[in-house]
Amino acid sequence: MKKIEDLVEEIVFKDNRIVSFPVELECVGQGRSAAVFKMKNINQVIKVFYPSHQHLAFREAEVYNRLSNRVFFPHLKEVGDGYLIMEYVEGITFYDCLRTGKRITPEMVRKVDEVLTYVRSRGLTPSDIHLRNIMLTRNNEVVLIDVVRFTQPNECQYWPDLKKAYYKFYLRKFFPKRFPKLLIELIILLYRKRLLSI
Repeated sequence: MKKIEDLVEEIVFKDNRIVSFPVELECVGQGRSAAVFKMKNINQVIKVFYPSHQHLAFREAEVYNRLSNRVFFPHLKEVGDGYLIMEYVEGITFYDCLRTGKRITPEMVRKVDEVLTYVRSRGLTPSDIHLRNIMLTRNNEVVLIDVVRFTQPNECQYWPDLKKAYYKFYLRKFFPKRFPKLLIELIILLYRKRLLSI
């Protein structure tokens, strides 16, 4: 198998979009500052930051080291120039729970709150806690991914607003538990533009 550095060098981005990547990798996620690739036949991922965000790799590694909790977060194995190597978390995001109709229970919401309390106890600020950054493992454990923004001075409102919508709407008996992707994206867009209040 190729060295990690060689695999990372073969990944090509243009305008924060993936152009190409090695056949040894499978893209499993893409966000505002990085893309995540699973290494085939290995239970690890490489998070590769876009060229304009490469400096965030060492910042995120520092956050993972401060958190040092393998239950609530993926285990960081290595940090390099513009990339992280972490354990692969098998599961489904809360976003995909809404797309597939997998029920999000009050216990899962309580577990997210427990994780955020732990983050604060480590002197960090939970931020950017949204549906795609909260994972539910096969064992029904809640794991947070993408912790780079935990060094920001202020908490964002994403999680408190998600919780409010959860208790106000989602838990209602006849409220749908499965939504088309287009509708979820529309709600997210309206929320971010502050055209939708909860």
